[in-house]
Amino acid sequence: MHKFLSEDWIKAYKEEWNKNQKLKEELKDFSASIKYYIEGKEGDAVHLIVKNGEAVEAGKADSMDYDFELWASLDNWKRLATGDMGPKAALLTKRLKFKGSMITAMKYMSAFEESLKMMGNIPTDWDIK
Repeated sequence: MHKFLSEDWIKAYKEEWNKNQKLKEELKDFSASIKYYIEGKEGDAVHLIVKNGEAVEAGKADSMDYDFELWASLDNWKRLATGDMGPKAALLTKRLKFKGSMITAMKYMSAFEESLKMMGNIPTDWDIK
C-alpha cells in the first residue's frame, strides 16, 4: 500500500504508466512535466516526467515550472481513481483543477482519461493526515 500521492505512490504510478502500451502509443508524440497534488497541500506535490509517451521520472515535485498541474480534494481524487467520477466530468465541474495547455489536453483527452483511470490500479492508502 502506498499513501496517495506520496513519492512511493508516484513511482508505482510511473511503473503502471509504462506497462500501459495503449497509453504509451497514444502519447508517442507527447512530452511534458506533470505535477499532481491534493488541494491545499501543494507543498507535498509529486511529479511525473513523460518523454514521447514514456514516464521517465517520478518523485517529489520541486519549484520548476511544470507543463501541467492537476489538483483536487482527496475525496475527488479518490472518486476519480475508483471510477465514481469520470475525468471529463471532473474537469468540466472543476472538481479536478487543471493548469496547462487546454489545447494539448483536448488533443490527448483519451490518453488523459486513461492515465487518471489507471490511478485505481495502484494499491492506495487513502488515509492521509
